[in-house]
Amino acid sequence: MTDASLVEEIHTLHTETIAAVEQRQTLAVEARSALIAALHDRLICRPGCEDALATWGLEPLPQQWTISAEAQLSFTRSHTDHEEARAQARFGVPDELRQLQPPMAVYPRRVIDVTPAPNGTDRPGPQQCRITVQVTLHTWVTATREADAYDAARTMVEGHLPALAAAGITLTGLTWQAADSSDDVPVDDVDTAMPPVAGVMQLSDADDLAAATVARDAAIKSLAGLRRSIRARAIRALVDDEIGGSYQRTAERVDRFLVDLGLDRLPRAHHVTVVAELTLPVGAGTARDACDAARNMMRAATSSGPDETRPWTAYGWTIPEYATVDQDCWRIPWRHEYEMWRRGHATSADATATAEALVRADLARALPGIDHRLITVTATVETAGIDLYLDPDRD
Repeated sequence: MTDASLVEEIHTLHTETIAAVEQRQTLAVEARSALIAALHDRLICRPGCEDALATWGLEPLPQQWTISAEAQLSFTRSHTDHEEARAQARFGVPDELRQLQPPMAVYPRRVIDVTPAPNGTDRPGPQQCRITVQVTLHTWVTATREADAYDAARTMVEGHLPALAAAGITLTGLTWQAADSSDDVPVDDVDTAMPPVAGVMQLSDADDLAAATVARDAAIKSLAGLRRSIRARAIRALVDDEIGGSYQRTAERVDRFLVDLGLDRLPRAHHVTVVAELTLPVGAGTARDACDAARNMMRAATSSGPDETRPWTAYGWTIPEYATVDQDCWRIPWRHEYEMWRRGHATSADATATAEALVRADLARALPGIDHRLITVTATVETAGIDLYLDPDRD
């Protein structure tokens, strides 16, 4: 490989890496925004939203944090004497603190010092006193993580300091305490706006072909992993009935959610009911005994739910009054109904033809060596839409 072709190949790898990283960043932002919008519209519950964000490794929902700190508050106020200054310092703080926006609550804990203010006078009457008090302060911030809440609280308090200093008030010795337990932000206050996507990534080992290949493969794998995770969690919510409403309407909402994110649509299928009318030969004493024997015989063709080998539900019944005698045995009429969802058929006719063939094959398998008489097999498409039986790991 020539130097020129090597440079070109590395450049191509870097371009593919950056494209995959940017696509993943965009997908993460759009998925989080769409999920929060669904939460706003009451289409999903908060725990489900939080679980999906955690599963996808995305930024969690914001919380309301109470952040506390210990500090020394100093200010100058006019008092009639030293004792009054000390007494009032234990129970009140300057009004300027109560007027701050964003708000900050300050509670005196212990009076440290009360001294006459510089340039004071010795004349009778109110005197200016410099008061220093140990205080606890609380701030309230909205953030997705505790560390971010601490940073926001520090920034807010530090932003207040210049205005307080201009009023002769100082806060020093700030010691931040462990955050109190967070509270949920009301759903309607959770911002659905999409934050800006991070800037273009910086690639290291710009001239190393192996490193460029590894970086490209990792970026593509990460993008594909997020796509799979989003799709699987959305299907899991549908399969586990996490989202209320009729199945098809809910499935269409999930489908639209996926399509809007650039993911594949959910698999479509025809919902087909197949009715098989047959008779079974049973040698038994009474008609009721014969019906019981027929019921046991048909257990092999009964299925309470779809599985790998029989992707349908199937059950049947008979009525003793319809039993007839045929030479040396009873002939028991039986009605067996199959319900299935068939994928990959362009028309209803194709779906019903496939379903009928499956039923005939299943009855032949379930009744080997039994002289059953299949009278009619009727297949009907009930509806067409998103498949009822989805697998989060495969679909």
